[in-house]
Amino acid sequence: MNARALGMGAMLVIAVPAAAQADTNEAEIVVTATRSERRLEDVPAAITVQDIAALRAGGFTYGTDEFRGVPGVSFRRGEGDGDFFPFVSIRGSTGTDGFLALVDGVPFVGVFEEPLLAEVPYDALKRVEIVKGPLSALYGRGAIYGGVNYITRDPDRDAITGTLASGSDDYYRGSATITRSFSGGGVLVGGAYENFRGWREQSRREVGSAFAKLNLDVGEATRLSLFGNYLNRRIEVPNGLPVDGQGNVLAERQPFLGLGEPYESIEGGIAALIVKHDLSDAVTVKLTGQHRRFDRDNFLNFYDAFGLDQSRGVFGVNGYRGDTGQRVWYGEASMSARFGAHSLIAGVTYEDTRNRSLARWSGQNGFTPECGFTFYLAEIDIRTGAVANRNNPCFVIDEPLTSASFHDRFFGAFIQDEIALADRLTLTVGGRYDSFRRRSDFDALPASGPGGTARLRADAFSPKASVSWRTGFGQVYASYGRGFNSNFGATFENDPAQYFRPELKPTTIDAAELGVKGRALGGTLRFEGAIYRTWQKNRRTIIPNPDAATSFSVPPNLVTFGQRYDVQGAEVALDIVPRDGTRFRLQYSHVDPKWDELVLSTFSGPLDLSGTTPVGVARNIVFASAEQRIASWLTARGAVEFYDDYAVTTNNSLFAGAYEVVSLGTTIAPPSWRGIALDLSATNLLDREYYFYFGGTSAPTYATPGPPRQLRATLRASF
Repeated sequence: MNARALGMGAMLVIAVPAAAQADTNEAEIVVTATRSERRLEDVPAAITVQDIAALRAGGFTYGTDEFRGVPGVSFRRGEGDGDFFPFVSIRGSTGTDGFLALVDGVPFVGVFEEPLLAEVPYDALKRVEIVKGPLSALYGRGAIYGGVNYITRDPDRDAITGTLASGSDDYYRGSATITRSFSGGGVLVGGAYENFRGWREQSRREVGSAFAKLNLDVGEATRLSLFGNYLNRRIEVPNGLPVDGQGNVLAERQPFLGLGEPYESIEGGIAALIVKHDLSDAVTVKLTGQHRRFDRDNFLNFYDAFGLDQSRGVFGVNGYRGDTGQRVWYGEASMSARFGAHSLIAGVTYEDTRNRSLARWSGQNGFTPECGFTFYLAEIDIRTGAVANRNNPCFVIDEPLTSASFHDRFFGAFIQDEIALADRLTLTVGGRYDSFRRRSDFDALPASGPGGTARLRADAFSPKASVSWRTGFGQVYASYGRGFNSNFGATFENDPAQYFRPELKPTTIDAAELGVKGRALGGTLRFEGAIYRTWQKNRRTIIPNPDAATSFSVPPNLVTFGQRYDVQGAEVALDIVPRDGTRFRLQYSHVDPKWDELVLSTFSGPLDLSGTTPVGVARNIVFASAEQRIASWLTARGAVEFYDDYAVTTNNSLFAGAYEVVSLGTTIAPPSWRGIALDLSATNLLDREYYFYFGGTSAPTYATPGPPRQLRATLRASF
């Protein structure tokens, strides 16, 4: 741990902090890690629960804000702003594809086999359960470093609630919910609207949603739950900023510099049905169905590192216009049973996904001397934002490069048994088999070739095992698990005219963890800690196809599998409640990732970077928070978070990106207000200027700025 991190740790311990986290008390129930209701302290896994109402009170604005204050998790925000192109690292994973997003336990995965964070129904949520460690033995593909379960609200009381929020840079948000409970169930109906000008030029966002949920007892043994959500989201997308070889930003933070007016628009929804039936006191059957459909269109600027020319004062972007649609049907049947010393859960899942994708590109394009050997390059003047090469004869607008449809099918079967070996000793064993298929149909296009059909097929087995020993203070556990990713990859990688796959191998990760959690000092101290090690193999990579050197009739690129990547790390978190109304939380995470094998294909031949640190993974993360009830109607909060430097370039020639952020907040709710409360928050209180950095093999490419100070005031009413 470097000296700066040590200094921050010392400062945090004496700071006046606080977090938007649920009160993780002994009775809190979680479901994600085991697929069954368990007390948080009884689950042999590292879990953080984030309460959505508390997140909102603390200034929650963008998706990925739910990862703030979670041990072992760091993130960067890429081209765009907020939750657009997020890079979330859980325990050393190198991107958002390292975890599986779920909505009420159902996988929530997009066209590129990545979490759909932009489409999560945040307005309909009650809490988020973040589980670290592989969960593929229960949920299948994608859950290689962890799972994030977004859990919707239940109509558990009679109430009319509403919020009105306002803040910096013309931020406005309103929401309203009506819930009614009745004998044998309840119903919830609500909606929300948000409009935010944004703190950067070209960063406005407008989001509207409507949602409903019905819980209904059908007879004495059957429970029915229906959920629906509609989302309409349109955002503007600001640019990444060019940097020089030392990582110095070459443009101002706020003005937009780019091609056109980038944006993204998403419209669609989710419909879900859950039926639980008790066959007996010991056996329950559960049926889950979900259908979702989302359509999105966008125009984006992707940073082009080859377009930077400081002598001419220009940098490069590629103009991209995308039109995608996704239709998903998901079904699951499971059974849980308790008999003797055994608690068993088993089930089967099936998912049918149909995707379409149309991609068009803009810029100077052509691998010829006349066109400058460029790929849709738009040269942007760093000072004025003008497109310097717009009049080049090779400059094209919206040239179709990909038109394709995809049909994915996933089948899985899982089983898990928790065995009480003794009063204090529990053994959990389980596994899951997954079979997955993809058919890709590419249309013939002048710019990309004859198209064609590709079929991918693979399977995976994911075992898990853990042993938990209950002690007088809590529990000590050891666990092992395997996660996998299907490796279908981005849509363009499936074009048989451009890419060739001799086989399909899923990425797998084996993980071992030793953890402890419990209470001490008469219950005033709650603690948890873990050390872990992961071994990943068969990562997907792209190299030039060797056969293309002698034949123009074969695809120029080869999708292959290899590269070994290991991570070891440690986490510790302390919750201290010295007296009623006072709460402190201190936590520290250390992540030590390393490429055991990394050989890149370059123009000059193979480049062996084995032994380097992966890009984007902050080695040290320190977080401290506190909450103090000053009076029965007044509560103050504060938080300080620190993220260490990370490797910006693949060859580790540059480490940068460390930053610390201070946030404060308060809740005011005098009894005379009768159900009305006011939340005030300030994130990045000190208005610290910081950046998220991105790079190539040997040089940094671009940076995106973190948000400045943001003030929020939210009026909440409940009747």
